[in-house]
Amino acid sequence: MEIGDLVRVLRGRDSDRIFLVIGHSVQRVQLVDGGLRPLRRPKAKNPRHVEQIGSAPDEMRKRLAAGHMPTDTEIRAMLAERAAQAEGGDASAER
Repeated sequence: MEIGDLVRVLRGRDSDRIFLVIGHSVQRVQLVDGGLRPLRRPKAKNPRHVEQIGSAPDEMRKRLAAGHMPTDTEIRAMLAERAAQAEGGDASAER
């Protein structure tokens, strides 16, 4: 698992929710969703309890790799767009 990956939580109260990985170590990954888990309060999760489902757009991955964090608003928008794509819908149709 790498910084910038999108993951689905498999265990715990956040199960079935999608998060962005903003940090990792051997024993924990740091997850944010820009809403309930903003950048100022990431969720530390056991990597065995999440599954990778994709990755953030290249632009966001490059910013994360350079140490520049996106805003919570940008994270929420990206996750909403990815969720709409997964459902087969168009994110702009919901606005």
